[in-house]
Amino acid sequence: MKRFIWSAAVALVWAVPCAIRLWLAYDLYALACYAAIILALPFCSLMHELGHMLFGAFVKIKAVPKFSLFGSSSVKIIPKAADNLKRRLIVTASGGLAVNALFALVGIIGLIFTQCVFLCVFLPASAYLLYLNGEAALLPDGKTDGLVISELRRDTDEAKVTLAVLKAQALLLGGAEIGGLDEELLFNLPVIREDDPAFISLMQLRYEYRKARGEEREAEECRIRLEEIKKYL
Repeated sequence: MKRFIWSAAVALVWAVPCAIRLWLAYDLYALACYAAIILALPFCSLMHELGHMLFGAFVKIKAVPKFSLFGSSSVKIIPKAADNLKRRLIVTASGGLAVNALFALVGIIGLIFTQCVFLCVFLPASAYLLYLNGEAALLPDGKTDGLVISELRRDTDEAKVTLAVLKAQALLLGGAEIGGLDEELLFNLPVIREDDPAFISLMQLRYEYRKARGEEREAEECRIRLEEIKKYL
């Protein structure tokens, strides 16, 4: 909750000078711009998700967004290739932040230059989303883009599991049989928190792997473990 409060405070810091500039420039017509400042939040949130989709498409990762008006970025990652996943995932995670930074720049231009003051309506919402998603933090909706990027750059245990899961998914989407995957890919991995989305996906893959290979006892153990952690979904 503190994260959302601080993000709102950052937006307010930018909203005040924008409101003053708009009033000085447009007088009573500034009221319409004030409404636009509020409506800019869902628009900038949508652009944030679109940024993930566009950047992901550029590096052959399909990013399926889950739109959230006030929450952090949330996308489902579907890799189309198994190579260079770390670099491609960083690019995809950076897409939303890059788009919000672009709109923030547009807003600053509007704040500074008299000829296009109306453009500053994008600034508070963009500042809100940049602060909310840019810093490494774990929110109720999941990891921020900043945390995802930080884990990948630092090569944390969470990042290693995430990349292993995505590589396995990419191989399966490419036509591989799950029973034919390298066992090391799914089992020679560090231990991470059970509420991490990557761990839940890993347990699902392990269950399907054991079942495909006819290892009924091990598959049942995976299934039971999977049922235990589904509460975090």
